[in-house]
Amino acid sequence: MTLLQLAQPFGRPEARSADEPAKPGDVLVTRHQSFTGETAAPSEHPSDPPFFVDWLSLYQSHELDLPVIDDGQVIGVDTAGELVWKTCRKKRLAGSFETSVAIRCDGHTVTFEGNVSRFGRTNNLWGFSLTECIRRVNDLLAKLGLPPFTMGRKSWRPVKCHQGGSMLNTGDIQEQWTGARLTRIDLTANYGAGSIGDARAYMEWLATQQHSARVKVDTHADGETVDWGRGSRRIYAKCYLKSAELRRHGAPDDLVQYCDDQGVIRFELTLKSTQLIAMGCQYLGSLDMEQLELLFEERRAVMGRAEHTHDDLADLPNHLRRTARDYLAGDDIAARMKKVTFWRHRKGLLPYGLDIAVKRNVIDFKPRVRVIELRALAAPPWYEFDERKAA
Repeated sequence: MTLLQLAQPFGRPEARSADEPAKPGDVLVTRHQSFTGETAAPSEHPSDPPFFVDWLSLYQSHELDLPVIDDGQVIGVDTAGELVWKTCRKKRLAGSFETSVAIRCDGHTVTFEGNVSRFGRTNNLWGFSLTECIRRVNDLLAKLGLPPFTMGRKSWRPVKCHQGGSMLNTGDIQEQWTGARLTRIDLTANYGAGSIGDARAYMEWLATQQHSARVKVDTHADGETVDWGRGSRRIYAKCYLKSAELRRHGAPDDLVQYCDDQGVIRFELTLKSTQLIAMGCQYLGSLDMEQLELLFEERRAVMGRAEHTHDDLADLPNHLRRTARDYLAGDDIAARMKKVTFWRHRKGLLPYGLDIAVKRNVIDFKPRVRVIELRALAAPPWYEFDERKAA
């Protein structure tokens, strides 16, 4: 079955009454089939929880002669100097606040990748719905004289296999779409622990939680980031302290302070090409938001184990905590530390009721159960989604 002509641009499906006969390969866009959950034009506002979208990677081929947009070409030649292959390098499109995205067009296929919710903004503490992200990407493409990414139309083709040196039909059919194809999408949400102290204590505990036997947990940046599945070709998830990340990137002080006060923890779920194909969500037209929400909630479930054992030593500064734990475990601290370090640590621990100069400390540090309740955060009224200086 041949591919059909490209449909209307994304978010604006071609209207047709239920009584009108269907065209070959045409499909009505219903609330179930539409990944935005609506058939109206893209919203001007970000999506409600459970997530918004950060990074998008997608491409679409056209039967048109389009402007070539690249940053030069990379070629491969054989030993005789004959051209074997060539590919266009992605062109970086710069936005305000030292942000950029990558766009490439070889004359027929348009490729985009980048953090749409961050582009042209001082921060992406809150981002946009998938519908809004695609609208923003299409605005960028229009400025470059390129056609928009579309949902396209659905068609089916026979599934073939190799047998006896030839290709034979298996009798099965496979769905395909004429529009844009996704290779990566990042789903993101913010949660509040109530304070930066509770957020740090929560991250310490989270670092002990594996998602499953095959998906290992790991920590980075002195415990500020906890992730699962790093290097996976399918799914990668991570949690991190948002104030620390904003501070490193020079975000406004009031925004950093807000994240500290609220104890903001960011959860991000990256779905890569292999996972999108397995879910049947590799095409923009076939993307099922219900599946994405179910997977997001499944991977986020590890954050729901919010009750954990916490002892008073967790309140100590990081450089004193190990010394205190070793001392209470019976280690001879004075024998393994330099004198100057030993007395400096002793001075730092005295206000907490620990004197490591005493051979045995009679103070009993009993573990207690501490419950940290995470709550989904919505953007406060003062938060600006479209900053005046943004491109």
